[in-house]
Amino acid sequence: MSIAGLLRAAAQKWGTRTAVRTPLGDRSLDFQTFCEACLGFGSRLQQFSVDRGDRIALIGDQHFDYLIADYGVMAGGLVRVPLDPALSAPELAAQVGDAGARLILFSHSRRELGQAVATLAQLPIQSIEETVREVLHSSARSSNDADPARDDIASLNYTGGTSSEPKAVVLNHGALRAAVQNIVLARGAGAGDLMLNVRPLWPIAAIVVLAHLCAGGTVITAESFSAERFLSLVEQTGASFTSLVPTHLVRMLREADRGALTVLRSLRSIDVGAAAIPPETFAELIDLIGPKIGVLYGLTEAPWSCYQPPTDVMEDSALNPSRLRSAGRAVFGCDIAIDDASGPPRPSGEGEILIRGAHLMSGYWNKPELSTATLRGGWLHTGDLGFIDQQGRLTVTGRLKLMIRTGGKSVSPGEVEQVIRQFSGVTDAAVFGLPDPEWGEIVAAAITVEADQSINHAELAAHCAARLSPHKRPKRIQTIAALPRSHYGKVQLSRLREIFENLENGLT
Repeated sequence: MSIAGLLRAAAQKWGTRTAVRTPLGDRSLDFQTFCEACLGFGSRLQQFSVDRGDRIALIGDQHFDYLIADYGVMAGGLVRVPLDPALSAPELAAQVGDAGARLILFSHSRRELGQAVATLAQLPIQSIEETVREVLHSSARSSNDADPARDDIASLNYTGGTSSEPKAVVLNHGALRAAVQNIVLARGAGAGDLMLNVRPLWPIAAIVVLAHLCAGGTVITAESFSAERFLSLVEQTGASFTSLVPTHLVRMLREADRGALTVLRSLRSIDVGAAAIPPETFAELIDLIGPKIGVLYGLTEAPWSCYQPPTDVMEDSALNPSRLRSAGRAVFGCDIAIDDASGPPRPSGEGEILIRGAHLMSGYWNKPELSTATLRGGWLHTGDLGFIDQQGRLTVTGRLKLMIRTGGKSVSPGEVEQVIRQFSGVTDAAVFGLPDPEWGEIVAAAITVEADQSINHAELAAHCAARLSPHKRPKRIQTIAALPRSHYGKVQLSRLREIFENLENGLT
């Protein structure tokens, strides 16, 4: 079944129930109207002379007009290319060019960025809101073209660093349908359950929302997260589900009165992914609001692969400390295993985490060798390290890959190093992640400089700010005599982290 099929099934089953609405309820659409709008949106794009399989870039926000565009593109047999509006126009233009997009859709709040990208990429541009308005006020229905096939590409999701070499994950309709099924079964939401969304809808959050809709739930689309506003919305809407990242949890503990946090007790589940939750943050929230946090593990290449329901953190009515670091068990339709380099994948043990299932990506866009290497043996080799216990629970302990995860976003160290090395006087640089209770990791840089020279770190920071998106800029920069390297010539990141930790503690 394709995205179009999922929408039609939801419309048929849930009909006049409310599908999406704003927090105040001043704007809402029932399932029938919402699904027809999504299907009609894809047809409306034919006026731009696009054909089935063409890539359509989207730069948007978390209003439900974006959902109509997102689902509509895929339902119409086109390929969605959801873009991160936190990136710069040149970075996004590189992704659009790599995808071979034919059209850029933008939300009004992203008009300036959308126009800048369209100018660089030399592509036509169209407002999401205006197109949705046309669809909702038109008596015309979607075309009678056949629904996309299971193996047709539905989405290209760009990951990691983008300036030098964009890399897009290819997900087909069958994979997204499998992901939706996994999410529905894992979360246990049902008809009438309210989900409050404060997260950007690109690229996977929109699929979590679709799963909630397919289960008959109502989605409340709200503005981006702030601790005070979020707590107020939970109390105001009576939502039972929401989705956050660990940074949001840390901010609530830092910025909100402890008494105000008790409104979160009304939620059935706060599903948290994108990075590990600091154990001390997890434990403190359980003490304040009870077991309300569901933990998920997945990648863009394999969304929602493991899940730990909120109550699983408890054992015999008491907190089980080991569960504070657990990502739970494999969801329905997913297998997880460990590659410890001693033989075939194992169902338990410690090593690289492998994932298998219908929800996996097809590969990386226009990167056949990387695709083959990553999906060898029918398993997705995640590059993450972890262990699976005898009960099938996964704990993630680190990464083989060097990608930095900060505030739920991926940063390629090589991209940042390239920018730093362009600064006059810098001879070498190593960029890596340092643990941080709020962001999960922060970007840190160790640099070496030309003999008898010194580097003004404030000027270097300004140099980086002019060339990198905010989440990619180093938060800590340290000049050292030489980068520690192994006999293979590789930078020893563990030694660099020790150097930074000693400097922070005043040790030499």
